[in-house]
Amino acid sequence: MSVQRQLLETLIDGKFHSGEHLASALGITRAAIWKNIKVLQSKYELDIYAVSGKGYQLSQSIELLDSDVIISKLSLPNTVSEIETFFTIDSTNRYLMKKVLSSEFHCHAVFAEQQTSGRGRHGRNWISPFGGNLYFSVLYSFQRTPRDVTGLSLAVGVAIVEQLERQGIESAKLKWPNDILVDGRKLCGILLEMHGESHGPLAIVVGVGINISMSENAAKEIDQPWVSYQSLTQAPVARNQLAADFLSSVLLALHEFEQNGLEPFRERWLQRDYYMDSNVKLQLGDREITGIARGIDQQGALLLESQGQLQRYYSGEIRLRPARPAR
Repeated sequence: MSVQRQLLETLIDGKFHSGEHLASALGITRAAIWKNIKVLQSKYELDIYAVSGKGYQLSQSIELLDSDVIISKLSLPNTVSEIETFFTIDSTNRYLMKKVLSSEFHCHAVFAEQQTSGRGRHGRNWISPFGGNLYFSVLYSFQRTPRDVTGLSLAVGVAIVEQLERQGIESAKLKWPNDILVDGRKLCGILLEMHGESHGPLAIVVGVGINISMSENAAKEIDQPWVSYQSLTQAPVARNQLAADFLSSVLLALHEFEQNGLEPFRERWLQRDYYMDSNVKLQLGDREITGIARGIDQQGALLLESQGQLQRYYSGEIRLRPARPAR
């Protein structure tokens, strides 16, 4: 365990701790404590008070993620072979994709307190500040072909929205193909990657990022409207319980999708479609297509009514943006 993690685990109670006490507890010098406090402040952007005569205090308590605690709270504990939690990582998706390439894969979940190179669709960055939000990825083996898993990200989106509804956030809606919005503001994003042969089997990595308690300072780099889970619930956040709840929902969706495909999820998705029957703009490469969103088909393609015709569009370089309301 790193010195920074040991130091943070001591400070998360929100109380003042003297440099002398911290140095004794960690077996290092007071100068080393000061240097590691600076690392926590700069690298992880944590707000830590340093007060002469009192010591160091974390401005806001943090519940660090713990694999054993998450496993103990899973509703389906036997559906995942391994859960790992990282203090910091480049990308949970990238970590699991490397696992796929280097060894036999199994159902494996990874959580991180911070991602240094978190990714969204089309190579965009996913802003991943330390210790507030949830970033996790699940590696899952499908005995199917790439064509058979079309629409999987939609099924995962349904599972997450239904979990949010169970927790009282009934205003969460789905934006095709893989975002979750509340009143037009982004709460969650999903990134799906796969590896395998055209005839199967496939290794699927599903990445999920959920804004739990994003600070305004941490969100300065976000270039779109966003909202946090805590601002919607106005309740204390138990991050390990939330991690177990959302992971359980994703695992159940993966299992259900493997058995029955998108069909069990389609009507549930349509009921929560943020842009249903609205004018939208699709950006497909250099082309911009305007039409009325009419939901999704049985394979998860977007149905767009344009110039009196119903067209189907699949994921890729397509971007969905609101236009004027439909008449």
